[in-house]
Amino acid sequence: MSALTTPTPARTSGAADADLLFDAPGPKGRRRILIGSVLVTLIVLALIAGALVQLGQAGQLAYPKWRYFLGQSVVGYLGRALADTLLVTAVGAALSFPLGILLGWARMSRSTALRSAVGAWIDAMRAIPMLLLIYFFLLAVPRWGLTLSPFWMLTVPIVMCSSATTAEVFRSGVLALERGQSEASQALGLNAGQAMRLVLAPQALRLMLPTLITQLVTILKDSSLGYVVAYTELMYAGRLLTSSARVTAHLDVYLPAYVIIAVIYVLINWALGVLARRVEARTR
Repeated sequence: MSALTTPTPARTSGAADADLLFDAPGPKGRRRILIGSVLVTLIVLALIAGALVQLGQAGQLAYPKWRYFLGQSVVGYLGRALADTLLVTAVGAALSFPLGILLGWARMSRSTALRSAVGAWIDAMRAIPMLLLIYFFLLAVPRWGLTLSPFWMLTVPIVMCSSATTAEVFRSGVLALERGQSEASQALGLNAGQAMRLVLAPQALRLMLPTLITQLVTILKDSSLGYVVAYTELMYAGRLLTSSARVTAHLDVYLPAYVIIAVIYVLINWALGVLARRVEARTR
């Protein structure tokens, strides 16, 4: 007679990882975890309630201050500022992603001079703060007779920094591929450039697609530096709205303005994060 085998239940990767890191808590452990979770939740709620009470006593939660942002002109102005923010993000991504792929490709070149020059540029762009680059295009470049619009004074530094990051992401994606991919390409008679263009780059791009979507979050947040060059993105629009409300409506709407702007950023970044996770799940 053949021996009967009992099938073992499938285990998810998450459960397997958890078993490797720590043992499952027993009844006392689960009780302590529950008590700790309840206490932490109560403390957080108490801090939030205390902050709301303080804001209420300071008059920051008064309805007229929040109703100010329901006005048609204010909503329209914030909508235009959001459109300008998304425009900088889209143009910055459209320029920096292809440029970053080219830089990453060049950094893997067989030419030592090209590899060193591109590597130095990438390292420099990753080390220099973007705010310093914006001030460079705002204060130094016009002295050379070249004056850029506020849009490009913000977009060009974003492209310079983001393309450097994208280059490293692309290079990591190519290096993560199995070595057999390159060897098989050489066996088919492809040179290094053809192998990269036809075999390696498409696979690396597929691997790095979730990271590129996440990079959009960074570009979106970097667009908030547009206040330096008076570009009407969300943060600069919030500053103008607070000043206008203080003069025209005699209202201090500093807190409502930036709370609303923060909520807009959170919603957009949350949507991009969800998209990145779904793309990552599909690429697996």
